[in-house]
Order: sequence, then structure tokens, then C-alpha cells
Amino acid sequence: MSRDLASAPLRRRLENWGNASRGAYDPVDAARITKAWQTLHVRHRDMLRMVYLWHARREVVCRRLRIPRRPAQCFELELAAARAALARVLDGGNPDREGS
Repeated sequence: MSRDLASAPLRRRLENWGNASRGAYDPVDAARITKAWQTLHVRHRDMLRMVYLWHARREVVCRRLRIPRRPAQCFELELAAARAALARVLDGGNPDREGS
């Protein structure tokens, strides 16, 4: 199954990663996502953690990360940036990190 998920869309892989502590998931792909996630900028890590691991609502994520709640595109852009950063790492690129 991990080969199937490796070629799956990133959103599906992140959902698998979020299910690691909740039930059925692919442990190999979840480990890949975790390893890549650990290299991300703190803001991107926090965003992905809240959305996929905690299943936090948009309002909670916006409040904790100080993202404007309106327009909703602000949240969507932040989430897209976090996903893109993770995708770059998974594709073998380097994330943009501060202080390292």
C-alpha cells in the first residue's frame, strides 16, 4: 500500500498521516511524511499538525497562527503554502527554514 500512497495526491497522504493514531493507515508512508514534516518551517509544521493531526477547525487554526479569519482565502493560501513546502521536501527539495 505504501507504493500506492507514494504516488497518491498529497492531500490523501496527509490524511493517512493524520490517521496514524486513529486507526487504519499506511505506516511506511506516514513515516515518510513525518520525516519530511520535521524539516519544515515551524509555521508550516504547526499548520499541518493542526489541520491533519488535530482536525482543528479553520477558526482555531487562524486564531493560534494569527491568520486573518476573513477573507477565507488567507487560510487557504497558508494551507497551500504548507502543503507545497511539504511536497518540495518529499520530491527531494529543501524547505525554506529559518535559523538553520
